[in-house]
Amino acid sequence: MAEANKENKGKLLLWIVIALAVTNVVTIVMLITKHQENVELVTNNTDLQVEGDRLTMELEDMLASYDSVQTDNAEMQAQIAEQRAQIEELMKEAEKHKDDAYIIYKLRKEAATLRDVMKHYLVTIDSLNTVNLDLIEQKSRVEGQLTEQKVENQELSNKNDELAEKVKIGSKLKTVDLVSVGQRVKNSTVHRETDRAKRVDKIKTCFTIDKNEVTKPGKVEVYLRVISPSGEVLAYDQTKDYMFTYDGKQGLYTRKEEVMYANEELDMCLYWDVEKQPEVGKYIVEVYAVDYLMGTTSFTLK
Repeated sequence: MAEANKENKGKLLLWIVIALAVTNVVTIVMLITKHQENVELVTNNTDLQVEGDRLTMELEDMLASYDSVQTDNAEMQAQIAEQRAQIEELMKEAEKHKDDAYIIYKLRKEAATLRDVMKHYLVTIDSLNTVNLDLIEQKSRVEGQLTEQKVENQELSNKNDELAEKVKIGSKLKTVDLVSVGQRVKNSTVHRETDRAKRVDKIKTCFTIDKNEVTKPGKVEVYLRVISPSGEVLAYDQTKDYMFTYDGKQGLYTRKEEVMYANEELDMCLYWDVEKQPEVGKYIVEVYAVDYLMGTTSFTLK
């Protein structure tokens, strides 16, 4: 009987030991599992933070890329501004949901799409800038050519002006053998030269218009001006009927004669009848063709 009790107690103790052993094993297994779950949770949280930081850095890099872009194209500028706004919105969302793996995942996909769009924009802008640089270079080259052409045209214009001025000067007629004297008239037919003022009845001026092949042939108005010692122009009438323009101003003339010039020497004599006794002194005589001076001489009456 005693031995039976002892055996039963031994069996009970064995079952208790076995139960304790099993319980310990289960507890250990549960502790290990919990530890692994904690490790995985920490690891997952660490990976999520890394993903969030990486996403933020990528978005900041995209903004920096847009900041470095320069374009004068208004349409591209508007599109870039829109893309920048979307990137900034993603950055706000990433910061707001940094602990939400699903949202971070979605934001990364959106960021990838925006990155592809950005690459397309950058390539397009680079192409536009290259084209603009080519256009600027072409424009600069064309402007340089135009400037050179303007300089050449101006030089040619100056040469033409100089040539025209030379032609103008060369086409002016000149007198040779210009002589002016006082004359005494006897019996209305005999003319004798005199330098006595009280005997002068006429003033005779003779000259030859020199040969000039540059001058356009045709009618030429020749004007004679005889200026007295007191500076008065001898004229039959001191009115506008005896006025002409010369050297850019107007003045009286003594005689006018229209002649036909044919690019050959042409001899002329012009007379002025004295109406009152002329002054004593030196007289200046000028001969004009149209409006420019052909020649000048002088004579003196005593």
